[in-house]
Amino acid sequence: MQLHRMPADETGRTAYYQPGGILADLAEYAEEEALRVARQDVERAKALAAQDRVSKHELILALSFLAQSCMAVVGVAEVRGERIPVDD
Repeated sequence: MQLHRMPADETGRTAYYQPGGILADLAEYAEEEALRVARQDVERAKALAAQDRVSKHELILALSFLAQSCMAVVGVAEVRGERIPVDD
């Protein structure tokens, strides 16, 4: 049976789960949540950048959140890519 890797979390530990069941649902939820948050961070950063009067601090903070979200999305892409079957 093939194990799937869970998306990374803030602990930095690697966890695996079997397809189907509660852990698979939890992994799917975590992946979707990372994508949802990234979309929000992109929209927030775009809105701030479009403002005439925005502080450097606000832009730096938005960029920081955006960078964190991007790393989470990269993690989602990696674990989803590992699940794609490869025909040899």
